[in-house]
Amino acid sequence: MVQQVIGKLPNEKKPYFIKSGEGERYHFGTQVASIVATAESTGDNLEIVQLSGGKGDYFPAHVHKDAHEGIVVLDGRLEVELNGQVHLLTAGDYVSIPAGTVHSYWMQSHRTRFCSFTINGNLSKLYSIIGEPFDKFERPPVSKIPLDDESFSKVPTTIDIKLVSSQQTMGIPHLVQGCTIPKEVQPYVLEAGEGIHLLSGDTVHSLLTTKEATGGKFLALISEGPKGQPIGEHAHKYTNETFMCLQGEMTLWVDGEELHLLPGDFAYVPAGIGHRFRCDAHYTKFLGVLTPGQFEDFFRILGDPYEYPIFPTDPAPYRFDRVIQRIEELDLILLGKPPGPPAAPVEEVSR
Repeated sequence: MVQQVIGKLPNEKKPYFIKSGEGERYHFGTQVASIVATAESTGDNLEIVQLSGGKGDYFPAHVHKDAHEGIVVLDGRLEVELNGQVHLLTAGDYVSIPAGTVHSYWMQSHRTRFCSFTINGNLSKLYSIIGEPFDKFERPPVSKIPLDDESFSKVPTTIDIKLVSSQQTMGIPHLVQGCTIPKEVQPYVLEAGEGIHLLSGDTVHSLLTTKEATGGKFLALISEGPKGQPIGEHAHKYTNETFMCLQGEMTLWVDGEELHLLPGDFAYVPAGIGHRFRCDAHYTKFLGVLTPGQFEDFFRILGDPYEYPIFPTDPAPYRFDRVIQRIEELDLILLGKPPGPPAAPVEEVSR
């Protein structure tokens, strides 16, 4: 059974579903941290927090000894320091922050939101220490809990964060433009719509990371597609998967239970649990974070290299036959009939 979370997250690894704005929330300064995944709820040290704030809100320079962090900007403008160089990010941009990277952020618009996910850091508990529980959904306009040195003096050493001096030098922040994913673990930024595009029928999967860029710890990708048919039901022996709807709407079946996701909704599907999904809007976009990162091979076998970040007018051939031929190499357990070519779009979807 899939647990629908309102407030406290599960304290064990199990499938769960969080509607936008629910989950555990804490406020510090005029920022709100909405926690949607913890090391306890995922069971594999993946943690995901959505942070929202306003113009002038910030987080001081710090470093993680073990945690690798990824950030996807959802709304507004966000300046991020990476080892002294400052980048200006807008909606859809991605930044990869490996362990040992000095980083900080400043929000540069009145309503800024971003999604932060970390591996191996025990960082989600940080917000309950520097902030207080928050029963509202939008950030407060006035600060009652300042973000200062005293706030961080209470943070135990079990949380992988250390405040350091900023390495930033004077200069104009660099607007994120283009960029590519490096072939080794190092900090990098990607402009919205960039990455490695792989076309699977009528859906484009854009890899934001690779095994080389994360040391195999995780895979992050954006998937975009039109209204269509569901993919075949399947499970993974080792791979844990998340779904966060960014635009449009989608239906996700988890262990036989039907879930409807709108923008901001989140679902966690651990290894061993059967699942499938369908895009229900003419344009649907969602973020996936998979741990570990080995399932990248599936997308490269199923999909063909593609130049564009938007799906084509006419679907390409759906090459699941290649997956079948190499299924012994993949962490994939088929639970139903292997899917064929995408069918005609569904015009009416029951709610």
